[in-house]
Amino acid sequence: MQPLSLTMIALITCFLSFSQSNFTTQKCKDVTNERLRKNCIIQEIQNYVDANYDITAISSDAKLGANRVYTRFRIDPTGKIVDIQTKAIAFPLEIEAIRVLESFPRLIPLSPKEDPGGQEDIFTLPIIFNVKKIEIELNASEKLTGGNQ
Repeated sequence: MQPLSLTMIALITCFLSFSQSNFTTQKCKDVTNERLRKNCIIQEIQNYVDANYDITAISSDAKLGANRVYTRFRIDPTGKIVDIQTKAIAFPLEIEAIRVLESFPRLIPLSPKEDPGGQEDIFTLPIIFNVKKIEIELNASEKLTGGNQ
């Protein structure tokens, strides 16, 4: 019975240390609960991605319907988003996700008394968008083929 309880305590400790956040944003700095602060940070990053992900630039590489770009990243000791990993149906969608996440402003480190102890923050953020219709408008004088008339 003792090894089982020791394993459970180790798992709970690992989970709690993983979920603690060493950084915050300007908007989230007054949130004192760790879980709420991390959710606030994720919401800030999501809002930033929603505002800055350029769907029109990558629409030719996206498929019709729902498109998903899965991202995973960590925050380095200076508060910068680094080690961005992405997965999507097309490479340009991944590049755009990396561009946007790298441009996110640095996060603010917690004061030393609030710092939970140097754990790394690892975040997972799915980016989901819909492409309804891709339209190509041609003038009557433009040709789609290179044949002679």
